[in-house]
Amino acid sequence: MNNEPLSLLGRGARMTTRVEHLAVCKQGAIVRLKAGDLQGAIASMISDLRKADEPLYDAALLRALLADALCFRNTPDQVRDWIDGFN
Repeated sequence: MNNEPLSLLGRGARMTTRVEHLAVCKQGAIVRLKAGDLQGAIASMISDLRKADEPLYDAALLRALLADALCFRNTPDQVRDWIDGFN
């Protein structure tokens, strides 16, 4: 059995840096956004951010960002700006 830690990329994948993890989160969200699923893009971003080995953002901040996105990001351009705003 492989004792390497799990990462966002799956069993046996190498661990990622913060920058790499954010890039993967953004890629997944943008795929959904390009498919026309605005809420799915937002949900994907928040869900994937929570999968980091070390928290990238405080849970309360993630809830606030989610509420902001769901309430005030109504167009693909607004959602894309929201996704791109993570760093």
